[in-house]
Amino acid sequence: MIGIWSSSSIDAARHLQSRELQKLPHHACDRCDRVLSVDETIERFCERCDHSTNPSEKKDAAA
Repeated sequence: MIGIWSSSSIDAARHLQSRELQKLPHHACDRCDRVLSVDETIERFCERCDHSTNPSEKKDAAA
């Protein structure tokens, strides 16, 4: 059937995508070390800390 995916196929695709995304560089808050969203990186403001931040680029696996 067209358009029908099994649960195991979807889980496998998500797992592969997750591993690939972890290899990408990301930006983290210099205070709490949380991975920042694109908006937070552009605005240089961490919503968790509620303070301005100087994002640092990380290349290790994102948490």
